[in-house]
Amino acid sequence: MNKQQIQATAYQYFLIITLLVAIAYRGGRDFIFHKNKVEVTVALEDIQEIYPTAAYYDQNRYGAFDVYNDNDNKIGSVLLSSDYSQQFGYGGDVPLLIGVDDNLTITKITLLPNRETAYYIEAIYGNKFIGKWQGVKLEDAIQFHVDVISGATHTSNAVIAGVRQTASSVMGSGASVVTETNHWTTIKDIFFLSLMLLSLVMVYKKGTARYRTIYLVLVLVIMGLILNNALSVNLLYGWLQQGFVWRANWQISVIFILALSISFVGKRKFYCNYLCPMGALQELTNRYTPFKRRNLPTRLLDITARDIYLTLIAGALLIGFTPELFFLEPFMFFSFRIIGIGIIIFGFMVLLLSLFFNKPWCSVCPTGCLLDTISYKKAKDIDL
Repeated sequence: MNKQQIQATAYQYFLIITLLVAIAYRGGRDFIFHKNKVEVTVALEDIQEIYPTAAYYDQNRYGAFDVYNDNDNKIGSVLLSSDYSQQFGYGGDVPLLIGVDDNLTITKITLLPNRETAYYIEAIYGNKFIGKWQGVKLEDAIQFHVDVISGATHTSNAVIAGVRQTASSVMGSGASVVTETNHWTTIKDIFFLSLMLLSLVMVYKKGTARYRTIYLVLVLVIMGLILNNALSVNLLYGWLQQGFVWRANWQISVIFILALSISFVGKRKFYCNYLCPMGALQELTNRYTPFKRRNLPTRLLDITARDIYLTLIAGALLIGFTPELFFLEPFMFFSFRIIGIGIIIFGFMVLLLSLFFNKPWCSVCPTGCLLDTISYKKAKDIDL
């Protein structure tokens, strides 16, 4: 690696490290590796989400919160799920408040602040999911069946496991709280593992280029439409805040490890070219567009659009402004069942630009910048 390559490598990693430090700093970490202990706190306003007439509450000797009205009459109790277990969704820990009456019947369940995407949280509220526990006895809640919300699978599973673990601990049953599996879950796991194996074949076996269109369709369908699995800055933000939650989403953890390791040993842009559903959607559009394609102009005064984008995100985080990071990338587009019109428009804009430009989003994608590591096996030197 010559001097020019070293400079390019150092510059790229400087941008990446700056972004990571900014994300970690806003997440409460000192020097990235140490995280200040953040306990889940419960405020009266949170209690009032369950009991609107609550005036104050006390923690009893069993760890539950007894809730009282203005007349000092007890109106119910509240259980904090994080006192009994930690359950992780897509972006981190998902603490719950579970209201129960004196007969240990659930009155209402609410979520405390968390790093889950707002659309996921919105999707699980209501009678189709979280409202189904209302009126269920705590002992029955341990094995009570609630279907996950399509498009918000990880958040749904975190809530289900949180309710079951809390109920099991309070009732002293020691029952298993693993969310039940079904045939479709098994099929999705098989799809995922098959695609991971196929991606390695596509990368390392010669003569597979002629099958690339079929492969891209599989990536779009499996990674995008079926699994809704995509790496993103928002996901990274949750990991840096809450830890690497492989237990909640082992599939995305496998993708992340593969993306970094295979890129490092010689196959740059492995994730971007082989596993990213948005990359697959753009490339398929590029292949079948009737228009002449060109590269999107991405430089201003010799500074790339990606550099500017990363700097703006890092700067916003460092000065204390924490934007909704999922709005800065279009990957939520594939969760079309639950997202709002803004992300749908974002996704269609990328699709429209792909009719005229080569993979336009890839030229600014902050996640792609992180995963596009400079390989130590980069073969071709740049002449000075």
